[in-house]
Amino acid sequence: MLEHAAQSANVKNYTIVRATGTHGDIFAAAGLADLLEKASHDGEVRIVDRGYAFEISTPDNLALDQIPSDPGYPYIKTENEDTSQFPNVVDYKAESGKAKRYNEYQSSSSKKRKNAGPEIQEQLRQDEPRPDWPLIQALKKLQGFKTTNGVYRYIVKRRKELFLEVKGALNSLANFSPSGLKWGASLVQLFTPNAAKGYARLKPDSTDRNDDSKEKWIDSFIEWLRYRGYFVVACPRFHKKDVRLLCPMPKDIEINAFREVVGELRQIRIVGGPTKVDIHAALKLAELLIRHSKEFYDKQTPCLPFLSLLNKSPADVISGISVTNYQSMGQANAVTAIFTVALPGWFKLTKPDDAQVFLNILDEHWRCVSSLNDDHSDEVALLVEYRRFLEARGSHSLPIFVDFMCRYGALVLRAREQGRKLPQFTTTNFERLVMNNEPKWHQIVQDPGFQAVARAIRNATVKAQWLKANNRDHREIHYDLIPELLRKSALPGNEFFIQALSNFICSYNRENARLRELKKPAHRDVTTEELEAMIKLIEDDGAATVGPLLCAYATCREPKEKDPELEAREVESETPEAEEEE
Repeated sequence: MLEHAAQSANVKNYTIVRATGTHGDIFAAAGLADLLEKASHDGEVRIVDRGYAFEISTPDNLALDQIPSDPGYPYIKTENEDTSQFPNVVDYKAESGKAKRYNEYQSSSSKKRKNAGPEIQEQLRQDEPRPDWPLIQALKKLQGFKTTNGVYRYIVKRRKELFLEVKGALNSLANFSPSGLKWGASLVQLFTPNAAKGYARLKPDSTDRNDDSKEKWIDSFIEWLRYRGYFVVACPRFHKKDVRLLCPMPKDIEINAFREVVGELRQIRIVGGPTKVDIHAALKLAELLIRHSKEFYDKQTPCLPFLSLLNKSPADVISGISVTNYQSMGQANAVTAIFTVALPGWFKLTKPDDAQVFLNILDEHWRCVSSLNDDHSDEVALLVEYRRFLEARGSHSLPIFVDFMCRYGALVLRAREQGRKLPQFTTTNFERLVMNNEPKWHQIVQDPGFQAVARAIRNATVKAQWLKANNRDHREIHYDLIPELLRKSALPGNEFFIQALSNFICSYNRENARLRELKKPAHRDVTTEELEAMIKLIEDDGAATVGPLLCAYATCREPKEKDPELEAREVESETPEAEEEE
């Protein structure tokens, strides 16, 4: 439902209530902002999430009489019909043929592409799909083009009356009443996923499933806004015969910046299954916001003047991504999942260094998640766990991330033994996330006892495994250490975890002594004071908290020194002699 924020004729704010709780509300908000932006004289039209509704704020120089008399989206031609009077037409059959030829060439051998002559290159340029081609594909596949075309034809035929009808609809909605417009719109799953099924009665009163009773709920003006908003904000992705519709959720953003960032996200190629697509979209969207913000943009990306991130996180601008999965049922697609993935809001950006740190963390997470294989069940479970981390917010998300990192660290050990190299998270980036989301945990991580024990676990697991994989001298590799510590930390009380940790430290120090007897490099022992400090942390905060945090941090790698000489001596810099000198 639409309503004005004020009852006067000179209102400046409009509100779209989140009546459906789906991406249909986002489509309507983006569509209204897109419509009003055409009459704003280059002013700032913003979409602000108020929780219960989206508020669209407009500038003082808004001139509704200058709204153009056009549908605001293309007409999809699927049959032989006369469309010469339509201003913006897409011939679906012709565009589909061009896209098919383009994709076939792109999937051909590199040798064939390299030897392509100028004629082939020119043909390839002509066959390159339109920027909005994924939107048109999804619109056709999900059978939404019939209703958009119907409203399109109505608007084109009644251009002279369109402004009066739109103005009347806005005035009616300002008074909390339906627009009363009858433009021939109909409910479909693409634009209203929760309303497309269930309104048609089964067989009461001698009716049938096709009695059009659901059409009584339609407000044609709202549906038109959704059609416009679909072409502004939707990011469809295709997996086999399924369609996964990603829809960024505005928090506080200007419509032109919103359109530009989402358009760029739509063009990014993301490889992987549905879960990986959700994750990559959230990470990449956060990166785009930072790189295009007027305070933190770089030379490779243009600045968007109305996009500001100063003292904000990406989640303060776009809160998340609404995900709707349309699963193929043969002749049609049905909604099988609706959920939201939150955009990273790990900390606010106050200076350029913060922006660079945020980008580094996003890049690190992108590389680690991209390394997971969609064909392996255990790695798919890790992808799902990381998406759960993104679905949560604030301090509630951190325990999920810690659990993910523990399981990911164990995978790194197994993969290296099989000759597969996986990237690792770094201690500095992990500390930054912990520091900004759970200060108490950051105190635990900074404790000298915690640091010493974590270093010992790292040296005996992922570091030793790395040395072995690179044919270097290494100590005994404790493959089962991380899983054992995690199991013991989940048991009631603290004594089982303390015992397991103490046993490891004894064996670690004992092996150090043996290596020294053999005149081989050995790491520094964990001292009695450090072990006692670690045990005190466990007794104060509990094994269930400290155990997973320790395992997650220990499987991170410490960042390399920038000094080239120190980089060349990477292994030697972690020997006990070097540590003792420090």
